Amino acid sequence: MGTVYTCMLEQWKILALALKSSASRIIMIVGAFLAPIGGILLTVGLSIFADTVVGIWKAKKLKEKITSRKLSQIISKMLLYQATVILFYLIDFYILNAIIMTFFTVPLMLTKVIALTLASIEIYSIDENIKAVKGTGLWAAFKRLTSRAKDIKKDVNDII
Repeated sequence: MGTVYTCMLEQWKILALALKSSASRIIMIVGAFLAPIGGILLTVGLSIFADTVVGIWKAKKLKEKITSRKLSQIISKMLLYQATVILFYLIDFYILNAIIMTFFTVPLMLTKVIALTLASIEIYSIDENIKAVKGTGLWAAFKRLTSRAKDIKKDVNDII
């Protein structure tokens, strides 16, 4: 009985090692395939993260209740957005890229347009949250900043 148990234990170790090796190979292959869009995936992920941080800030300022249900929606949003970018990357890479490259010189243009759309949705949400707290949004703050910069430049030019 002891010999059978030892043999089974050795077989289990070999199987576990093979599965571990295969899983790491698959992860490396998928990682290498997705490497060209790593920056795009990071940008979309960071825009979701930024929207979440601003949303929590807004909820605290307006004394709204923050629930785990609302926070769990971040995970599904992250998975949905990342899966969308990857899906359009596959469509772009295997089907449309050669066609699009005849008209434009931007590789993976469809993937980039989709990512820009998703990031824009998050930026719009950030703007709405800031408006809810401060009364003015990002665009108004940007315009104030540029007008201040123009005033400072004018003052420097007047001094010189």
